[in-house]
Amino acid sequence: MQQFGVILQKSAKSTQEFNFKNNLYTSIFTSAGIGEYYLEKELGLVSTVSCEIVANRAKWYKELNPQTEMVCGDITEKEVFEKLVKLHLEKGCCGVMASPVCRDFTLANYKRDPNSKRANLYKYVLKFVRRTNPIWVVIENSDQMLKVKVNGKIVALKIVDALKAMGYNVAYGVQDSCGFETPQHRRRTVIIAHKTKEVSLPIPSNKIITLRDAIGNLPILECGQKSSIKWHDASMFKWTASQIAVMSHTPSGKSAHDNPAPWTPVNADGNPSGAKFRCSFQRRNWDDACNAILQDSKSISGFRTCHPGNFIGYDSSGLPVYDSARPLTILELLRVTGLPDDYPIPNWASDNLIRQMMGECWVPKHALACLRQII
Repeated sequence: MQQFGVILQKSAKSTQEFNFKNNLYTSIFTSAGIGEYYLEKELGLVSTVSCEIVANRAKWYKELNPQTEMVCGDITEKEVFEKLVKLHLEKGCCGVMASPVCRDFTLANYKRDPNSKRANLYKYVLKFVRRTNPIWVVIENSDQMLKVKVNGKIVALKIVDALKAMGYNVAYGVQDSCGFETPQHRRRTVIIAHKTKEVSLPIPSNKIITLRDAIGNLPILECGQKSSIKWHDASMFKWTASQIAVMSHTPSGKSAHDNPAPWTPVNADGNPSGAKFRCSFQRRNWDDACNAILQDSKSISGFRTCHPGNFIGYDSSGLPVYDSARPLTILELLRVTGLPDDYPIPNWASDNLIRQMMGECWVPKHALACLRQII
């Protein structure tokens, strides 16, 4: 269910008074740009200026967007910030997309700190907007940004009020990506702002694409196996035989914490695991969209990381056994993120980097739906 509000503000300028090119935009905190994948093809939007602090992520983004002027650096540093402002204005960019780091807001990070320097990166987005006066702005972050308070005020509402004060019409709220043709539950705070027209959040669909719909037709793989299909590869997974045995006795959608002895969670050495959260050692559910993909998507102790599996028979004790005791493959992650099987992952990207990017991204069909609202 979406939560939202709309704030309208008349702009002092007409569109003609802005020296912008309507199809160009600046992307800040790009990560690898997965969320922007459909924007040029579907809407004609072109990433012309971009900024990313991590070199390999900037390289990935640049490979997918060769036309962009990439600034690889820390936006909190004056030289980097001023270069971005200069490029944005020189190129005539019309809009700004920004996905500030969400780690200090998300509940998935038990060390989150909404007062940290990293959590305050949204202030540099607002500073950039004040300096460049774009026609439109789209900001996304963890759903917790619309709940967490700093100095007594909800962080997302600080952003909304700042945009309102700059003369923008604003729509904001929390939406789940599963409402936008994506088989993944991923709740995000979205803020859409426009200088000259009323805006609203996109309306989500009630139709859920399930994991079975998304990946049910792929060949069955166990840990250590590899298929002939590109990116459908489980050969690099490092779960031990004892951990695989535990998950082989775990039904679809269930946690090994509920298994009868001796098939309860174990460490790599076979000793009982100290994992306390039921979301660890847990299989996903075939009949629902995938849970949110996180960076640790191949860790057995991560947040519900195991393939749903299929019942294949009984062991010698008469207990049911299930196949696919493993994490999702990269191909399966592509599908539950709403990307095509031939999405151009750079050949040099490591498995860990790919999973980090999938775990950080704004799912692209949700981003596309939001940008349709203002283009």
